[in-house]
Amino acid sequence: MNPTPAFRRLSAILPGLVLVLGLAVAIYDLRGAGSFLQNQVFDLYQQILPRSAAPAGPRAIHVDIDAETAKRYGAWPWPRKRVAELVDRVREAGASAVLIDVPLSEPDPTASRELMRLWAPLPAGEGQPGLIGALAGLPDYDRELIAQLRATPSIVSFLPGKTGFDGQHMPARPAALAPQGGDPRHYMRDHQIWRPTLAPFEAAARGVGASLADGAPGARMRDLPLLVNLNGTLYPANVLETLRVARGGSGYRAIVTTPESGFSFEMEPGIDRVAIEGTPLAPRTMKDGKLRLYFGRDDTRSAVPAWQVLARDAAAPLLEGRIAVIGVSANGSERLFDTPAGTLASGAIAASAIDQIVEGAYLVRPGWAGSAEQLFIFLGGIVVILVVRRFRFRWGFVLTLLLIGGAGYASWWAFETHRWLIDPALGSVTLFAACLTCALMTRLHTEDEIRFIETQFGRRLSSSGLAKMKANPRLIRAEGTLRDVTSVVAGLRGFNIIADRYLEDPTAYADILNRFFSPMTKIVQDRNGMVDRGVGDTLYAVWNAPLDASDHASKGCDAALRMVENLEALNEFLEEDARRQHLSHVPLSLSIGIDTGTAITGNMGAVQRFDYGVLGEPVSFAAYLQKNARHYGPAIIVGEGTQRSVGDRYALLEIDLVSTPRHPEGRRVYALLGDPIMRANPKFRALQEAHALIFSAYRSQRWAEARAAIAECRKLNGAIPTLYDFYEARIAAYEANPPGEHWNGAFFAGRI
Repeated sequence: MNPTPAFRRLSAILPGLVLVLGLAVAIYDLRGAGSFLQNQVFDLYQQILPRSAAPAGPRAIHVDIDAETAKRYGAWPWPRKRVAELVDRVREAGASAVLIDVPLSEPDPTASRELMRLWAPLPAGEGQPGLIGALAGLPDYDRELIAQLRATPSIVSFLPGKTGFDGQHMPARPAALAPQGGDPRHYMRDHQIWRPTLAPFEAAARGVGASLADGAPGARMRDLPLLVNLNGTLYPANVLETLRVARGGSGYRAIVTTPESGFSFEMEPGIDRVAIEGTPLAPRTMKDGKLRLYFGRDDTRSAVPAWQVLARDAAAPLLEGRIAVIGVSANGSERLFDTPAGTLASGAIAASAIDQIVEGAYLVRPGWAGSAEQLFIFLGGIVVILVVRRFRFRWGFVLTLLLIGGAGYASWWAFETHRWLIDPALGSVTLFAACLTCALMTRLHTEDEIRFIETQFGRRLSSSGLAKMKANPRLIRAEGTLRDVTSVVAGLRGFNIIADRYLEDPTAYADILNRFFSPMTKIVQDRNGMVDRGVGDTLYAVWNAPLDASDHASKGCDAALRMVENLEALNEFLEEDARRQHLSHVPLSLSIGIDTGTAITGNMGAVQRFDYGVLGEPVSFAAYLQKNARHYGPAIIVGEGTQRSVGDRYALLEIDLVSTPRHPEGRRVYALLGDPIMRANPKFRALQEAHALIFSAYRSQRWAEARAAIAECRKLNGAIPTLYDFYEARIAAYEANPPGEHWNGAFFAGRI
């Protein structure tokens, strides 16, 4: 059975929609679904294989203004005196460069000018001039910090995305930043506001760079912008500025890659890397200029509490020859970020990024990765859908698991070997969803087919045959097909005589038919046949449709012989019932027609209501033989097609040559008298030879000789008196009305 057109379209559309949706997510990152899956996979890879520690240890140390430091020295922001003191202690410890990862954007609250502004207007009195003079004579710690910044390889920061406290000026650019290959600003976000460090501190420091902008609530920090666009002007990140200052670099080149033809599977347009002029450092970036952070274990991150540095604690020697990153992890959760390595402060992330760049440990997403992932979704999805539809869910599911496993292994191998970021997650989810969707539609169709098979063949086929049909519903086809079949039509002789006795007792009437049809149906099904239908007191059975049946002609003949034997049980019941009702017993007999040939199988009903049937000459000719069997006498009459298949095994006796419009020259028909044992009986052979004499004389219109041969046949064992009476009547009719000189002995049966 084929599904309805609407179901066929739905079965094809739904899995295809899953593929289209997967491709749309891969290409356009709908609602961030593709990025979310990618990030989960890449985070897991980092946790399984974090960045290894360098043999000499971390190059950057996070000097952390933590909770203990805030408890001892006060909360951030600190007075300039305290900041200057911390920078001085870091310089004394031998740091190669000092990065202040927070902007120095507010005036010093302890400066004399700030105190006078805070206390103004001062109270009137004789001591006022002295008080003002005393305040004016306080040390200027801004100048002290400026001096410390000048004396130290220092870098100050500005914060993108935050409004400045003391106005907003463009940060200083101590080093030039030149684009190469294109304009990097096309691939970057443009910040309209920022919180700068005060201009005197920028002028004193050797470097000015962007700190890590505050992240969105609940977002995970996975990358760090190495370039920042402030209202159309490019600035380096403070991480890059620190490395430039520490390594003596002179400037930057922002290298942009674009395919020559405008499109390439191997290259994605965007910022490829940012080179620090005068140094070998050229960190790789994503297309928007961000460094994909690669975190290591705890041994790759080193932090020193700021209070220990201020107290000249034993931890201070850790800074010798290393970069000090001064950051704040207390007094404000906005500078704490969720990362694949846990919750880290901005300063710790900056220190980790510096180590990552120095080590050259970059996580790279090749330009061809996106195209490869989309191709995997497209081709893999098509293959999975075809396999599920063709070979059912089991093999499709196995193939899906193999493809998912292969994609996962290839992605992990690329990360482990080359640190490439290739996403297997979206493709795997899409293939799995396509497999399940296709399997669901196939299952729904299969259940519909099974219900149809149970409805159509539950009473027609044996249990084993029905199980085969359920296992392969595609054996049933809605359109008509040609098959070689053997048709057996069996009806009761004499049933119309006894039926009148039971017309007022429908229960008994139905019981008699059940006693006839039940054993006959079992005989057919035990021999792998199909009960096509029952009409009145006639049973139609077919072999080799819908299931293949080897040697189906022999199975049909054997079933017919067993039917004749099993009728005895019904006659015994009828005899007993007639005796109980004091009625005469009318024994029933069978008329069975059998023929073998090519028939049409398929839907013989309406499109709206499928009804499997078998039609064609074998069926119609077998029905004709069944109706006319009573004229010939024997119970089983066989057509020429069946005789060609089993004539060398069964006892078949020729009894007529029947002409039809399709076969005007006539088709021979035979009486089936027994199985191979009877065929080997000499008495049957003698009868067969005598019949040959009858038909030789009959077809040559030697009527007297034919009568004589009939008379001799009546004396033989197995003679058929009804058949001989039938032929003697024919001979008499032909003597009165000769058939003509071209007659070949065929009897015209009319349309069958």
